[in-house]
Amino acid sequence: MASKKKTNQSEEPVYFEVDPILKKYPKVRYFFLLGKRGTGKTFPVMKRAIQDAIDGKGVFAYVRRYKESLNEASLKDLMSPHNGGDAAWIEKYTNGRWNRVGYWRRFWYLEKWEPDENGTMHRVERNPVPIGKAVAQNVWETDKGPDFAADKGGMAHIIFDELLSAGGDYLSDEWGSFENVISSLVRRNWKKNTKIWLLANPVSKYGGPYLRNFGITKKMLSEFGTTLIEYPDAMGNKADMTTLFVYIAPAKDGKEGYDPDAMAVYSNFFAFKHSIGKALSITHGYWEMEDANIIPSGVYNDSEKKHILYYLFEESILAVELMKYKETGVYYLFVRPSDRVPKDAYFVTLEMSLMRRAIIGIGTGHPLTEAYNRIAKTNQIYYSDLETADIFHGFQKEAKNRKQ
Repeated sequence: MASKKKTNQSEEPVYFEVDPILKKYPKVRYFFLLGKRGTGKTFPVMKRAIQDAIDGKGVFAYVRRYKESLNEASLKDLMSPHNGGDAAWIEKYTNGRWNRVGYWRRFWYLEKWEPDENGTMHRVERNPVPIGKAVAQNVWETDKGPDFAADKGGMAHIIFDELLSAGGDYLSDEWGSFENVISSLVRRNWKKNTKIWLLANPVSKYGGPYLRNFGITKKMLSEFGTTLIEYPDAMGNKADMTTLFVYIAPAKDGKEGYDPDAMAVYSNFFAFKHSIGKALSITHGYWEMEDANIIPSGVYNDSEKKHILYYLFEESILAVELMKYKETGVYYLFVRPSDRVPKDAYFVTLEMSLMRRAIIGIGTGHPLTEAYNRIAKTNQIYYSDLETADIFHGFQKEAKNRKQ
């Protein structure tokens, strides 16, 4: 899990641009762009998304954490760099057919604006087919509606803005919400290689679930530069799921601290479900037994066992070990079958029990299950075999149903 070559900050940084990295890394799915305000993250990403929509390559989704961030007043400046004035690239790109992008009822449309006799600009036409959709994580389950991209060339870009919260104001299940939004937006079009852009200011570099789950380390956050993160499969082989993490330096002499050639390659085991090389749980949105994380050889042996909690489900007994990986200090759960519950061991059951060390259900507030639940929410759960994975998933699903 060490870097294959050193990350360096370019001595002569160039402007941050989207097209060069897309050309150089065409198979990368996630682009995590971290940089202070004014470092040019949003403009080039949005421009590429608009261009692809105009060219019929697919629409885009713009995602914020809360619905309140998607009203017209909050988004008034988002498209202003693309509309009119010196940045009137849309008019040139469409040969004069359109010259602005307008926002109406959570959708973006290409529009034509012209001046009246007093020089005041007015909209004279709006394309009835939207090119983008605004999405709020906190209401997505009740607000998602039909597949927006199905008849528009698929979902070309998903843009998460303001990913890191300055005040730690995350949703109660932030990572689960993130997964649900991704899987719903991509749906059956995951083979289209949708590009997912994560835009963040370094307001709290160690807060929230994103840095941890993407495998972004403190070392990556200690200096500006670019890192390609690869997620190996269960056998340690190179997988298709990758993230390009770019930490953009503050502007200096009108240029940004970004050098796409100053590249480090980092392999990280703790990230998405990736045992067959693709994060099917994110791209499909439903449980896949084949997508369970089978522990790679060497990882378990290089970990420290902290505790064992037993789970009883129907006729099965599972030993769930709380492990700490020595190389990174990351905690994870390893699930294996067991033939018995040792005397004086704590166990979790969904049935009533008078035994002293029985924990009834996983939502009781017991410190053991609370600790295990926190790790489970990060998807850092690994299994001895696929049958064990299916049993544990069944237990979690049944526990959730009974709690509701």
